[in-house]
Amino acid sequence: MSKYPKFAFTTLFSCMVFSSFTWAENQIRLSTLTVEGNELYQEEASEESESYTVDGATVGSKTPATLRDIPQSVSVITHQSIKDQNADTLEEIAENTPGLRMLPNERGRSSVIARGYKYSEYNVDGLPAQMESRLGTMPNLAAFDRIEIMRGPSGLFDASGEMGGIINLIRKRGTDEFQGNAEVSLGTNEQYEAGLDIGSPLNDDGSVRGRLVINGFGETPEETDKSEHHETLYTAIDIDLNDNTTLGLGFLHQARDVTPNNGLPLDANGNLLSLPNHDYYAPSWNSFTMESDDFFADITHSFANGGYGKVGMRYRENTSDWNYMYAGSAISSTDTVSMLPYAGDVEQKAFVVDASYSQPFDFMGTISEFVMGADYKKFEDDRREYKSRAGTTYAVSDLSSIAYYDILATNGASSYSNVQREETGLYGKLTLRPIANLAIIAGARASQWDITNTNKLTDSTTTRSDNKAIWYGGAVYDLDDSHSLYASASELYVPQEYVDANGDVLDPREGKQVELGIKSSYLDDAIQARFSLYQIDDKNAWGVNSSREFIATGKRRMQGAEIEIIGQVTEDFKVIAGYSYIDTDIIEESSYDVLISYMPEHMFNLWGSYQVNEKLNVGLGLNTLSKIENDSGADASAYEVVNAMMSYQFTPELSAQLNIDNLLNEKYYARVGDSGQFNIPGAERAAKATIRYQF
Repeated sequence: MSKYPKFAFTTLFSCMVFSSFTWAENQIRLSTLTVEGNELYQEEASEESESYTVDGATVGSKTPATLRDIPQSVSVITHQSIKDQNADTLEEIAENTPGLRMLPNERGRSSVIARGYKYSEYNVDGLPAQMESRLGTMPNLAAFDRIEIMRGPSGLFDASGEMGGIINLIRKRGTDEFQGNAEVSLGTNEQYEAGLDIGSPLNDDGSVRGRLVINGFGETPEETDKSEHHETLYTAIDIDLNDNTTLGLGFLHQARDVTPNNGLPLDANGNLLSLPNHDYYAPSWNSFTMESDDFFADITHSFANGGYGKVGMRYRENTSDWNYMYAGSAISSTDTVSMLPYAGDVEQKAFVVDASYSQPFDFMGTISEFVMGADYKKFEDDRREYKSRAGTTYAVSDLSSIAYYDILATNGASSYSNVQREETGLYGKLTLRPIANLAIIAGARASQWDITNTNKLTDSTTTRSDNKAIWYGGAVYDLDDSHSLYASASELYVPQEYVDANGDVLDPREGKQVELGIKSSYLDDAIQARFSLYQIDDKNAWGVNSSREFIATGKRRMQGAEIEIIGQVTEDFKVIAGYSYIDTDIIEESSYDVLISYMPEHMFNLWGSYQVNEKLNVGLGLNTLSKIENDSGADASAYEVVNAMMSYQFTPELSAQLNIDNLLNEKYYARVGDSGQFNIPGAERAAKATIRYQF
């Protein structure tokens, strides 16, 4: 299989070389760029339509561009798609999005994977902050209009991210006219949700607009005594300072309180337990809480020459606290298990400022564009934890009655650190169109990092400064109105704060991706499709050896193919479908290498909705994964999960929706880990009914 991507790369490259001769006379797709400006800056929010597609995106490009003009794999999940899937959190969207993999835990503490790598941060309007599954910082979606997802590294505009790509959430904004909706949901497993969303002008001429979102949801499954509660409060105000200048302000509070459940241990023979299994292998007092506060500010200005300037700021604080025990071994032949205590408190801060200017211009009779800018980021992580590898053996029947104790107060911290990372960057990107059907894209970024790692237990501090210039290149060739060939090469260079056994900071992570593909749009852009081939090489990823010491791993290679189709087939039929293949390998070994493939070799996702008549809408989805292999534990079998939706519009204001997840009640493991934890069964069949009132 390893020869497949190489062959396909060659085939696509040949098509790109010779396509100018065979398609030269075809009509070229109309551009959204004019010398007077980029029309996509004025694109309406996706909540204004019922479409599964939008005209453009900013993720990975800084300036808005049509998806066919971005030479990487980009998807946009619209407000309508989120609504149809009745998704509350980012990981629920990832579960149904082609090319993405969700590693389940409690909602908010799961991980999202692309091309073998976990997303380590999420952007809001292009401004990043940390995202870590065990800290519960996965965002709720109530405050956001749409989700832009890019697969593959984008160091040009985000040098602090992961190799897997960038997730950018677009905030809801104040509205020109008064609008609002309220909803209430109830479901099996004692699911509940209530939400209110109001947008309105705040003065007579509409130059000041506001938004208020309040949302809470959760569930309390009786089988495990596992409960969760999530809440969101969001306010925003947008002020037109003049006809060309707008100031935006926003505040977002998110919180969650969940009972941690690290899954099932293996049996005495090292096998996964049979399903269904509703046992909870932990004390009843396990707890986890997270709270975060985000402050946003941005100012935009449209210049008379067609230029567009933006300065954005994001400040975020989040705290996480947990106190729980989990299984650290398989179940013994005498029905006992070793339990490990884990507790901690973490405070994270992020401060990000980004200033950019873009300008379309006439070049050789066509419209080209440049963007240049600067950003500053400061991430701080203050982390105190106790984690023991020496467990206490309990009878499985006694786990729920283990006496409560404050693990961190009783044992003290086994690690206590403060890490601060500052980065200042300059970037620029130039898109030239020497002929009408060819775009050549070149970009560069220069970054300066300063990292301080303080061990508060030993009162020792390690500092490191680094600087690096990285490049980006791409090309898009329009074959005709409907098809574009593209190619890109991108880098990522991320200094690390982890300290090895010798007290030295690990070498920076370095990665490169080459991607080739074809993007298509049909039915006046109502349907968007892509076929992508990629290869990512990555070295110096941090690992933990058998002595629990940080160590840099060797060079890894991820290569694969993806297919995605999204949009409106007819006026009544909408679809999201995709297939992904990945092959992973270690190509340069270090002293410690364990390749844990988070991605199955094959994945297929399908979601479709059909408007039967003016009142009735139905939806059906299928998610199927091939066998999940794990170097450190058992393997999980392939599985197929079917989801369904039905909505009914009683009046123009009142509607009801029923979502059924895992309609056929498939019994499967959605995640496999080691002998004691992260062997997590997939969610069983569950139904959720929602009443919405729009005013």
